[in-house]
Amino acid sequence: MLLFWVIVIVMIVATLALILPALLKPNQAATTDAGAEKRAIFRQQFDEIEQDKINGILDATQYDLAKSELERRMLDEIGHMSEHTSSAKPDRRLAAVLLVLLPLAAVVIYNKIGSPISVTIPTVAPNIQPEAATEQTTLEHKAMAGDIEPLLNALKTKLEKDPGDGSGWALLARSYVELRRHAEAVPAYEKAVKANPNDPQLLADYADALAVVNGHDLTGKPEELANQALKLDPHHTKALLLAATAAFNRKDYKLAIAHWETLQQDLPADSDILPEVKASLHEVYTLAGVKPPAPSAKATAQPSALEQKVAEGVSGTVNVAANLASKVDPAATVFVFARATQGSPMPLAIERITVKDLPYTYHLDDSKGLMPANKLSQAAEVVIVARISKTGDAKAQAGDLQGMSAAVKPNGGKVDVEINEQLK
Repeated sequence: MLLFWVIVIVMIVATLALILPALLKPNQAATTDAGAEKRAIFRQQFDEIEQDKINGILDATQYDLAKSELERRMLDEIGHMSEHTSSAKPDRRLAAVLLVLLPLAAVVIYNKIGSPISVTIPTVAPNIQPEAATEQTTLEHKAMAGDIEPLLNALKTKLEKDPGDGSGWALLARSYVELRRHAEAVPAYEKAVKANPNDPQLLADYADALAVVNGHDLTGKPEELANQALKLDPHHTKALLLAATAAFNRKDYKLAIAHWETLQQDLPADSDILPEVKASLHEVYTLAGVKPPAPSAKATAQPSALEQKVAEGVSGTVNVAANLASKVDPAATVFVFARATQGSPMPLAIERITVKDLPYTYHLDDSKGLMPANKLSQAAEVVIVARISKTGDAKAQAGDLQGMSAAVKPNGGKVDVEINEQLK
């Protein structure tokens, strides 16, 4: 017994020795250039419109307009950025909290998944009687309580000095529940909920502990807490179970059916509690004299995510002309992107593949944009460009192969692009 706890203490101290110095070391400052990344992006965009001018894609007027637009955006976005200095200050408060919570958490977790009683009590024989098993369980909880009682008291003392620490009160409450001390868990849950009133899991745990103290009666405040949790998360499993049971106990079968039906739809097929939910539903339908509904065919009634996605943006097929197919490396990079016909030449959405993927069915929408401020859906008209890059660089270069579509609206239409020319 003594050797075991010596080992435990040494391991905890070693863990704290690794963590605490990092939190208590002197201030450090780091200087970062907030605009470096954006300047690199703008440099690449300037290079692209310069290349487009050389290739004849943009005439002089379009080039001047695009360049002016880029210069204006560059001034707006990074003109006022400067180097930022960040400092890391010693977090003594967090270090103090870890000093208390880490040992407590280690003990609670060990008592949850380990076998504390095996340190002092011999293994129970296979033919142990039920009465002996119950007695062993009681001994386990007494041993657990004795081991972590000083830590719980220390945490409680700390929390009384800082009553707004909702996470700390929740940890204390759940520790009491593990020890089956629900009466002590209830006031701790009350303080935790007061600090974090919008946590559905916390509300459901509070309702459960309060019901145990009330003789497993969910009437009154426990049911109110479960309903409060459901307002925050209508699909919270524990809250649904508590609310359904409360409704069933007061013979509100319609509400109980609604909660259990929601649970039956939410739970995975391999859930341990799904058979219990189905049995409860069968019982409540029988008591209510209501015939269970036929299985829902909602999967066929709603459009799939793919169908909804294709309804936006632009789709089509990219291919390479037959006379150029033999000139390209199958491993070469292919960029497929949408660019507005008016304004900035920066791509609004882009995909990257390789030549070996051709012919390729693409789909461009807002999810494939480069910058949140420049969305494909906001453009009146776009052209779709497909470019085979020999170097793998997004910047157009002489020798790259390219194809471009006519102007289209990004409203779910389809347009095919053939890569049929070589840039010079």
